[in-house]
Amino acid sequence: MAKKVNNNKEENSELQAIEGALSSSEAFIEKNQKTLIIVLCSIIVIIGAWLLFQNLYLTPNEEAAEKEMALGQQYFAAQQYELALNGDSVDFSGFVALNDDYSLTKSGKLAGAYAGLIYYKLGEYDKAIEYLSDYSGSDDVLNYTVQGTIGDCYVQKGEAEKAIKYFSKAAESDNILVSPVYMVKAGLVYESLGQYDKAIELYEEVKSNFTSKQRGIPEVDDIDKYIIAATAKNGK
Repeated sequence: MAKKVNNNKEENSELQAIEGALSSSEAFIEKNQKTLIIVLCSIIVIIGAWLLFQNLYLTPNEEAAEKEMALGQQYFAAQQYELALNGDSVDFSGFVALNDDYSLTKSGKLAGAYAGLIYYKLGEYDKAIEYLSDYSGSDDVLNYTVQGTIGDCYVQKGEAEKAIKYFSKAAESDNILVSPVYMVKAGLVYESLGQYDKAIELYEEVKSNFTSKQRGIPEVDDIDKYIIAATAKNGK
């Protein structure tokens, strides 16, 4: 009997605790009703605004930008860089205009990367860095190609330390077609600075990690030549 009484007391205590919590919640809601309504309405407005932006602006602009991008990529592949950059005055407005007009879309951002790559090829390195530095995307190869091309720009500008920084970033790619290329580029810049030990270290890493996995690119196929040349310059 005593056990039953204790159980009843425990149940009553739990019920009282629950009732107390509910009462506190009700009191909180009553006290802060206006604030809660304002917060809820704000959330609904934000969600509604985002859906409107997504459906009425972003999606249609993304589709329009994609159509133009296809033409620009054709000009780029054909090495018609001026047309790719500034448009053909008929069907394609150019990567620069696409980047300006559709900057919030994936295609607009991609157009900026293409513009940067073209500026590099045209020898306009500051403009190339400007456009390439603004790019961010989900494509691993393009991301690291952008980083590597910024490094190439700094090599052309004679800013070796900055070039190494970007080549090192590009070499972080998991893609075996990308990483060794930029490791070797970083090594060559180290050589230009007389830092042969660092260059040899990178070349040895390429030899260890990529010669058994990837053939067909000079940076891997000729890695022994890079090692021998750097070692000879180092006098060791």
